Amino acid sequence: MRNKMMSAAVLAITVAAFIAASADTEAASSTSKTTTSKHTTSSGSSAGRSTTQGNTTRHTSKTGSSAGKSVKQGNTTRHYDKSGKAVGKSVTQGNTTRTMDSSGKTVGKSTTTGNTTVHKDAQGKTVGKTVTK
Repeated sequence: MRNKMMSAAVLAITVAAFIAASADTEAASSTSKTTTSKHTTSSGSSAGRSTTQGNTTRHTSKTGSSAGKSVKQGNTTRHYDKSGKAVGKSVTQGNTTRTMDSSGKTVGKSTTTGNTTVHKDAQGKTVGKTVTK
């Protein structure tokens, strides 16, 4: 049970990292491009959605409730839970994003090919994917 909860947390943070890292970096305004992404677990079930406008991505759970946000600054994205507490960051180099928890420990990596990103935990096991449209 604990491993499933950790995998879900890693997926949520990794997904957040990818979405914020791959989003357009236009200033947030009513004319900024909005991108919505659907997230799934490694078994294909829903893991929620993310909507990006400018440098900010808002995350929702599979039930539609708030799951936090991410804010991109250069190649670094900072992640916050739904109460606004910092929970980690991600750093993107090329098509790979490394995600760290608030203590700096790597908790996952994601690799993007086209519009699909595969998310892996710290041990390299696939935990989900994201398709951006």
